Amino acid sequence: MLLFSRLVLIEVGMGKAQNFNPSSLDMLRSGRRSDPLVAGLCVIVSTAGKKTWTYRRRIAKSGVIVQLTLGTYPANTIPDAREWATGLNAAVERGEDPRVAMRIEEARKTQTVAKAHAIYMEAMRRGDRKVLKPRTLYDKDVIFTRDIDPRLGKRSLIELTENECWDAVYDKAKASKVRANKMAGELSCFLRWCSGREGRMAGIELTAHPAPTLNSNWFCTGPKANKRFLNEDELGWLFQALVDEERSYRRGFILLLLTAARRNELFGARASEMADGVWTLPPERSKNGEANYVALGPWGRSLAQTNQKWLFASPRIDGPHLFGWFKARDRVHSRMERFAGMEVPRWHFHDLRRTFRSHARRIGIDRDIAELMLNHKRKGLEGIYDRNMEFGLRAKGFAAWEEFLVAIASKAGVASELDAPL
Repeated sequence: MLLFSRLVLIEVGMGKAQNFNPSSLDMLRSGRRSDPLVAGLCVIVSTAGKKTWTYRRRIAKSGVIVQLTLGTYPANTIPDAREWATGLNAAVERGEDPRVAMRIEEARKTQTVAKAHAIYMEAMRRGDRKVLKPRTLYDKDVIFTRDIDPRLGKRSLIELTENECWDAVYDKAKASKVRANKMAGELSCFLRWCSGREGRMAGIELTAHPAPTLNSNWFCTGPKANKRFLNEDELGWLFQALVDEERSYRRGFILLLLTAARRNELFGARASEMADGVWTLPPERSKNGEANYVALGPWGRSLAQTNQKWLFASPRIDGPHLFGWFKARDRVHSRMERFAGMEVPRWHFHDLRRTFRSHARRIGIDRDIAELMLNHKRKGLEGIYDRNMEFGLRAKGFAAWEEFLVAIASKAGVASELDAPL
């Protein structure tokens, strides 16, 4: 009797299974038909005759009903639908809602490089693990906006490949190897963060760094160290060349020499930073994140006088005058060669800082004081324990440096034209 019952059940099951095959579903014209082998799976026929795979099942204990749609039949075959529903059943039988995992996966797929980088920059600005300098944050933003975003910004983060990253870097190298190296370094740093603990804590699900071979020193860009500085003859030609330059640019070049400052730190200064003959560079604008104090001599004070909001006000916008300086430098360099009567090696704005440092010892400025005047950080134990800023000695140093430059301008016969004190 027991054997007979089992045979009956098997026959009934086979009968139901035979009613759920391609032929039977093709003949289905209305209503719904459930799959006898996979719980929760059924085909529903719409009034228009469209047949759709649907899954509906209640999660035990929680009472939550999971209802999902796969697509139409026969575009999705019976084996396709059963495989899909079997995966859903595995989660339901564990007491989990499969829709949660699906939403997470969808979010991962729609997480673009640009969206992930925005989260990354928020963490960098907060300084969760390490407080970065304002200049470092600025550089990261510029490299991403200028070089990475146009090429990779819209790509899905989890689908990003190593070849895509390297192709973008190599294409950038066609225009500039220096920028390509910086792009590779920043891209690697960003992706390493995304695939690490901090990225996961921020909600970014990237299991592994997609391009671990990215290297910020991949392309050879020539010698790193620049030893260029202007000797006394070249300084004389520089002063002669500045006579015919527009006053705004003339002021800028001379103040760069007098202050030994970085270009953007000086040209981006507000007039309010100049007070009582002292220029106070605030830490948020300083490269090393520390304030700097520059005591101006008579020449520097006269050149720093302005009624504008900015020390160098832009003629076009309400802001500092940050553009046009390189073209002005080229004009000045051409005039220097005319006065010299020979070719003069090209120089960059940073070389004016090196010019000060190279002449400092000759005019009696101590090495440590010269480093403080350049706003270089003390290193090692000295930087930890020696916090004396030596403001008095620095002021004497700037005064000696101005006297040295005035003497050169006078020897070149252009001191009065440059408003230098005689």
